[in-house]
Amino acid sequence: MKNINLMTLVAFLVGFVIAYLYTADGVDVDNAASDHDHNTNENYAANLEIAQNFMQLHEVEDLESQIALLSDDLQHEPPRYGSEMQDKDGFISDIKGYQDNFENMDFNATYWLPGSDSLGNLNGSVRVYGVWTATHTESQKDVTLRSYHYWDFDENGLILTVGDYFDATGMMMSLQD
Repeated sequence: MKNINLMTLVAFLVGFVIAYLYTADGVDVDNAASDHDHNTNENYAANLEIAQNFMQLHEVEDLESQIALLSDDLQHEPPRYGSEMQDKDGFISDIKGYQDNFENMDFNATYWLPGSDSLGNLNGSVRVYGVWTATHTESQKDVTLRSYHYWDFDENGLILTVGDYFDATGMMMSLQD
């Protein structure tokens, strides 16, 4: 009985090591965007550039350039408690609200990653984990906010679906006196 358990353990460890070596592929822990080029579909690099540009445009509050990257059929999953999916106009209103109420917005990406469909197939979508910092204009309080965002793109390279995950309600409550 002990030999069977030992054999099972050895087989598991060998399998684990093989799986680790197969998936590690020399990827640096810093996880730069180019590290994922080997693990994606043909649209990922272009879509990654669009998503990164979208975030940079938000930092400099260039709303018109951001709008040019959006599909008319856009659907947005907002970060507020109890919120429903919203259309392009609702998303633009949210972006404008952040830009009107915060200054010195800066997004520090921790990981840019390729996205997948419901079956795990890489589909060219983009997702990112990171930290937003900004100053609330009215109160002059600084905020630091961990976040997750994703973007799906249409055949023309426009943002079709976007989702934002962070504690928007908690952030706004922290700005109260």
